[in-house]
Amino acid sequence: MERFDIINELIEYYGYKTYLEIGTFLGVSFHNVNCDKKESIDPKHPATYKMTSDDFFTNEAKDNKWDIIFIDGLHEKEQVKRDIINSLNHLNENGTIVCHDMYPPSELHLEPRYCHNSWEAFGHFRKTDKNLDMFVVNTDCGCGVIRKGSQTLYEGDISSDWKFFDNNKTEILNLISVEEFNERYKINEE
Repeated sequence: MERFDIINELIEYYGYKTYLEIGTFLGVSFHNVNCDKKESIDPKHPATYKMTSDDFFTNEAKDNKWDIIFIDGLHEKEQVKRDIINSLNHLNENGTIVCHDMYPPSELHLEPRYCHNSWEAFGHFRKTDKNLDMFVVNTDCGCGVIRKGSQTLYEGDISSDWKFFDNNKTEILNLISVEEFNERYKINEE
């Protein structure tokens, strides 16, 4: 499954109508998402709003809210934390956030040009916010799903070290398989 498959399954399951994408790069995700109203933010690549996500949420978002928000911008943990906080503040009731690159599959993927340390932002909220429901689907470098709800907090440490991540990823990320995701979001076809 690709990231846009995860997003499309959530759109279909919940009947979402509005989509916001943070970080478009080549537009692969944006163009493959099936949603009635789509908007995007990116300071360097083609987007609805050609600016940083910080500038967008400060100056443009106003009281707007979206059903589903996809975070795939700057893969630096502090930026991803801000993007998650801003997205939570602009999420419709029963909305969902999807974060890409939350499961670096190798030490090489910890480099800034790949997943970098974005998974640490996800881990931060797994440690600190019991009012969220969070998990990462083990596909396409990890698709983190965040919804308002409840979760058992991760109580361990978080370290940027690859060996630490590799040994603790399942618990920190609340990692699930594609099959588990599909079972959870199966559409009743009658």
